[in-house]
Amino acid sequence: MNNVTNFYEFRRYRKIKKFLRFAVVIGIITIFFVFAYLLIVIGIQYPTEFPSYIEPKP
Repeated sequence: MNNVTNFYEFRRYRKIKKFLRFAVVIGIITIFFVFAYLLIVIGIQYPTEFPSYIEPKP
């Protein structure tokens, strides 16, 4: 019976390992998308003033 118990333990650890791998992959994808979103948002800087080459109308 000891061998049967070890086999079921092994199966349980295999399921836990699959779940952890899935969680890590989802976490990495989420971090990647958050990083890309932050780069896009920080990269778009709207000008606070008009550029100097545009002269105001009289």
